[in-house]
Amino acid sequence: MLIKKITILLLLGVFSLDANDLMSGLTDIVDKVEEQKAENKKVLNYAFKQRMRTQLIARDALLICMDLNRSFYQKEILVNADLFHENFNNLINSKEEIKKAEKKDPNFIKKIEEIKEIWLTLYDNVKKISKDCKDKNTLNFIEKNNIKLLDDIAYIFTDFIESYNSTNKLEASMAHIKSMLYTQVGKPRMYINKLVKERLLIGQNMNVKENQKSFNQSVKEMDRLMKALKDGDKELELDGTEDRKILEKLSISQKIWEEVKALARKETLNKKEWSQLLEKNKQFIEAHTEVVTLTRASNDT
Repeated sequence: MLIKKITILLLLGVFSLDANDLMSGLTDIVDKVEEQKAENKKVLNYAFKQRMRTQLIARDALLICMDLNRSFYQKEILVNADLFHENFNNLINSKEEIKKAEKKDPNFIKKIEEIKEIWLTLYDNVKKISKDCKDKNTLNFIEKNNIKLLDDIAYIFTDFIESYNSTNKLEASMAHIKSMLYTQVGKPRMYINKLVKERLLIGQNMNVKENQKSFNQSVKEMDRLMKALKDGDKELELDGTEDRKILEKLSISQKIWEEVKALARKETLNKKEWSQLLEKNKQFIEAHTEVVTLTRASNDT
């Protein structure tokens, strides 16, 4: 633990202090750093989960209307919607954190208010569709607004994360690299839900041309991201990994992704194949969550 503390202090540039000053200030400085890391983790956790849930909610709304294991998805959509609502309330009630983010972006609070308005209306529509999917306006509203909600959530969390960056250039640079890694490594879980949702929309003949284009793009981005997590990608600001454990888990995620892609690209799917696609969707999220966990553990030491 002492070695870890000294390492942190060296990174902070306090190696110029004499031994007595170093030891006397050790506890306060390390506590401050660890507290900031904890806050960053909390914010990133909100971002990962909220981003993924926007697509799970939209996907489940379609599954209810398709009568695919309806009773299960009627319950699941409410669980995810309630968790999204709870996390969003935690965010908007974090007054000190919002003040920090507002200093980075004066439009931050305005954007939160916009998201709140969209979310509360979408939340009401989710509750309706969990009971009755006959009203097409309800499904159309969810289908139209889930991507806007996804984009807006990504926008505010970018500011929220940046608000915790240190004024020290080296520290800020290191924090940026880490936040980019954590943001990118979590994205496949969102993409897998998004592209399955888009394939469901195509299957229901809803805005087929637009959703086919979006689906193709999602597949392309997913392919690129999965490769980048392993081999690196300068534009995505990823260096790849040589960690054996992470590579093993990534290979499992990659195998499931290839199975999802093959199923989703089929021109038509029967009921059994839809069920297989949804099961693979679930398996991917579980497998890739292990990649996320290992990546964060490896970079938080």
